[in-house]
Amino acid sequence: MRKTRPRHPAGPAGRVLLSPLTADDLTVVAPWFRDPATRRYLGGPDWPARMLALGADAVGREFRGAVQSGAYRYLAREDGAPFGYVDCGTFVAPGSDGPTGSIAFAVDPQARGRGLGRAMLAALVRAPELASVAVFEAGVEPENVASRRCLEAARFALAADDPDAEGILYYRLHCR
Repeated sequence: MRKTRPRHPAGPAGRVLLSPLTADDLTVVAPWFRDPATRRYLGGPDWPARMLALGADAVGREFRGAVQSGAYRYLAREDGAPFGYVDCGTFVAPGSDGPTGSIAFAVDPQARGRGLGRAMLAALVRAPELASVAVFEAGVEPENVASRRCLEAARFALAADDPDAEGILYYRLHCR
């Protein structure tokens, strides 16, 4: 029996929508990456621009034994107001049940603590262009408690109790 995609309610205060990140959006998201926690765990203000520039060039490249099949970057909005950034690279590994969506995300520091990160991840999982993804996965440093709690609230499960060789914990959401 095939699992159905998890359904989550919309954001706590309104409707959360994702739109493809554009170069014009970089002025909105770059300041979020100046936040010390975001900078520490994800990267500085140039990170979203680097990911956007990489774009389709990453597709077809091999990384850690899997071939990247897609690259998606989104700006998340609640009732039209931008609050989050989410990146999802899809990969196909030999012998897998389908693509894996590897995600990274950031929430505007002024919007944290309202459940918007969870709502953004729920919107990502429901994105039509990601319907073939079998598993969504996020790597998180053990001390990044806020991101770990966000992933758990979005029904991602810790894949292993101990970090990998690079010191990263992985959270997964199986969609099949």
